[in-house]
Amino acid sequence: VYDLTAGGQVVAGGADVTFSNNGPLSGVTHTAGTAPVTVPTAGTYQIYYGVNITAGVGAAIAIAVNGVVDPSTNVNLLTAVGETGGDAMLTLAAGDVLTLRNNSAVPFTTDSSTGVGAQFDVILLS
Repeated sequence: VYDLTAGGQVVAGGADVTFSNNGPLSGVTHTAGTAPVTVPTAGTYQIYYGVNITAGVGAAIAIAVNGVVDPSTNVNLLTAVGETGGDAMLTLAAGDVLTLRNNSAVPFTTDSSTGVGAQFDVILLS
């Protein structure tokens, strides 16, 4: 899933990134324009997540599973402009709900150009 919000998206501290678009979905469910991605099958998943920001130095992103941030996925946004992301393998239960969260009190703004402002790839490995 990915975000192409015109004008960028301001993500408040503690809020989840919403994703305006879906790529090919296989083994996950997501409604365009919302934040949650649901995994219907238990297993180990590889997850790539990233944001392309125009403001928000000092913020952080992380994966939240069922509303709780997984501390191993926290990535600090240390540049004023540019892309920051992470990669994680998580063992998930059927029905788990994933979000990409601003894991800080500092808001950030995603890129407002024609490029992708945020991306969340969830792949079932086994």
